[in-house]
Amino acid sequence: MSKPDFATATEHYVDDLFGTGAGEKHLRFLERIESPVLREQILRFHVMEADSSQISREENYLIGMCVLCAGKHYSTAGMFAKTLLHLGVSKAKLLEAVARLSMWIGGLPSVEAAFVIQKAIADYEERGLSSLGVWFPEGDAERA
Repeated sequence: MSKPDFATATEHYVDDLFGTGAGEKHLRFLERIESPVLREQILRFHVMEADSSQISREENYLIGMCVLCAGKHYSTAGMFAKTLLHLGVSKAKLLEAVARLSMWIGGLPSVEAAFVIQKAIADYEERGLSSLGVWFPEGDAERA
């Protein structure tokens, strides 16, 4: 059995999400990860995410956004929120998911998460896909 080409799979997955050329740009972003083992793991995650036979892309990113908020990884949670908006998920659904976090992580931490997601929503509404620019560097990997 041959080893899957994780980079090609990632490129196709990201192109499918964000449009032709986004995958190649995202690979440049991932090249910044100095550890080849960690880089390959992230590429493998994209292969898993591409399989929507049981969990849709939208469900995957919504789960991710909530877990990242719960873990206080707000920068990536905000990027996931913008991805969800790009995929057509309503901002009301994102805010409701964050509100429901209060059952699991408490009210005040959920308020903190809500403010981050609200800011991400506003940024996406103002700048659109360019608000995800860190994931899609235009030039070489060093500039990203």
